[in-house]
Amino acid sequence: MGERGERGDLVLPTTVVGSYPTEGLPPRRAIQQAVEDQIAAGIDIIADGQVRGDMIAIFARFIPGFRQAPDGVWEVEDALDQPAEPVTLEDYRLARELAAGRAEVKAVITGPITLALACRVAPESPYGGPADPSLIMRLADFQMREVIALAAAGARVVQVDEPLLATTLGSRISVELATAALSDLAAIPGLAMLHVCGDVRDIASDLLLLPFGVFSIENTRIANLAAFDADLLDAVGAQLCVGCVDTQDEAVESAATIGERIAQTQALVGAERLWLAPDCGLRPLPRDAARAKLAHLAEATQEARARL
Repeated sequence: MGERGERGDLVLPTTVVGSYPTEGLPPRRAIQQAVEDQIAAGIDIIADGQVRGDMIAIFARFIPGFRQAPDGVWEVEDALDQPAEPVTLEDYRLARELAAGRAEVKAVITGPITLALACRVAPESPYGGPADPSLIMRLADFQMREVIALAAAGARVVQVDEPLLATTLGSRISVELATAALSDLAAIPGLAMLHVCGDVRDIASDLLLLPFGVFSIENTRIANLAAFDADLLDAVGAQLCVGCVDTQDEAVESAATIGERIAQTQALVGAERLWLAPDCGLRPLPRDAARAKLAHLAEATQEARARL
């Protein structure tokens, strides 16, 4: 495999992007449900379900210097201080304990660029705006400490979610700033993933300059895969996690439909550099649909493996 990270002997590993339906359950019970559903579906590398809120609130509410405005948007009102404790560590530990070796559990964090750009910056704060490099690098330092704690707890795979890179990389956010903000996060775990949803076709080559072992993209509604090929991945020693399950539609695709998507993807990048996943998080879907989609993904993947 490439020099950016190893995935072991597993062929066409399946994973999730992160979030899972909670059905209003308390956090510990929601994590248990997410873990059991993912394992029962046959997913190889699962997550804790990100059950405690949206990807911004999970972190912003614990970082001194943030406040939530009446309209729900998080604002930076002062110089930011380090959270008192790692934010996602206990949920990760619980998910790992519940999995009990039946599946690998990856950690999922929100990237510093998306944390910054998703917020407002108050005039009284010391930062010039959401894209201020000093704000982004401050958040990068916090998230680096988060990854250190997760890796120490046994997280071999850590996924950094940066959805806003799809519309800002190369414009509001330079490749140099993105590299500076994300390099330490990518260097700590055994295998670092970067998830960027949305249309990444125009920034594919810039994305691959970032120091991650696996790049996770959606592909059922946007033909992102057309911007990537095996030669490009080989050149940077990276792997590609491709969305083969639509997370914006409650209708459950058949295993055959997902299998066709896998075959098309495999023909372009090859099985040796390919991971398989839903397009994005499953939180918006009913639990039954989320569980069935994952089961069909696992079934289609087993059939694809059998043909290798």
